Amino acid sequence: MSSPRELRPMPLVIGGVVALSDIVGRDREVQEILAAIPTGGVILVGDRRHGKTSLTRLAHEAAREAGHHAVQLSAERDSYENFVRALADELGRLGSSAAREAKRWKLTLSAGPMKAERTPAPEQHLEGLIRSAIPRDKSKALVLFIDEITVLARNLERKERGSGEAFLHLLRRLRQEHPGRLATVLSGSIGFHHVSDEALTTVNDIPKLLVGPISEPDAAWLAECLLLGGHVPAREGTAAAIATAAERIPYYVQLLAKAARDDATAMRAQITVHDIPHLIEDALANTSDPWNLRHYRDRIPEYYGTEAGLVRALLDVYASSVPALDIDEARRLLSSTSDHVADRDTLVALVERLEQDHYLRRQGNADRFASELLRRAWVAMRR
Repeated sequence: MSSPRELRPMPLVIGGVVALSDIVGRDREVQEILAAIPTGGVILVGDRRHGKTSLTRLAHEAAREAGHHAVQLSAERDSYENFVRALADELGRLGSSAAREAKRWKLTLSAGPMKAERTPAPEQHLEGLIRSAIPRDKSKALVLFIDEITVLARNLERKERGSGEAFLHLLRRLRQEHPGRLATVLSGSIGFHHVSDEALTTVNDIPKLLVGPISEPDAAWLAECLLLGGHVPAREGTAAAIATAAERIPYYVQLLAKAARDDATAMRAQITVHDIPHLIEDALANTSDPWNLRHYRDRIPEYYGTEAGLVRALLDVYASSVPALDIDEARRLLSSTSDHVADRDTLVALVERLEQDHYLRRQGNADRFASELLRRAWVAMRR
């Protein structure tokens, strides 16, 4: 929502569900999602903790208010079967013909795409469930907000090659067969390139919408409201300093506001601009990892497999450099600071994947860490 000028107390919510009224600075993205519904929807892309799930919740509510048949669910399930069960449950709440159908369908998992069996009726495919929920009123669309879709697709692909792609292709085909009537708003904590080499072709019919930091005024206003809600005594300028240090990412604004509250309580003193760098240093040095930054290090073996060691060494090189590095300079530093040897083509491919996974950000023909917070965390974790 747009930041109102009047301050109001907001509760600190660390990793939990933020009230819709407290989701700040996403008006533009919500409008872009609504505008994309007639053309099939969008893919939300961005680093973890940048607020894709919160944006999805906000856009889902806006789509409902606009009269669309909108459902929201996570694909992070232990099986394809349970995902389709969850989808049937959500569609059943629409009050459409899908509600009656969903109650009678018995879902089973087959070797390929999910099938739905209704006893004693003949076997029906998963797409029948979606088709039955498309509204008859052509001025409205069925909008599926599916979070963590890449997690499910990757898990399917690992169980049987091609099954993850088949799932994504099914959604693509349905979008194309029902233009203006069916849209998908897809998001996930991992990129489509982790499903398979060809997975990106299953979503090239809908645009990507980058979910990045919010504006400086919105981030500062959010910080001010959180300090007010947490009863944190703070001097003028502290909220703006929190917004800047948190890189205008609401999750980190929340974390810094909480750290400020805890520090003010312990010290029984006002928080000032000068305290903010120390709060970050304390969080990065804390062995309990209160900001969950070790995930960036610990997921590397899963993401990069046998190249994990090379990736860690390459990130060490970028983390140690102030200026952005081009491939040749990164390769030179890699060979001089580690035992890893890689040809230029290998490094180009790895750097592109690190950009897709939001470790690095390209600047011209060079790269640097995408986030200064992440760079500092990487240095701290690698000691």
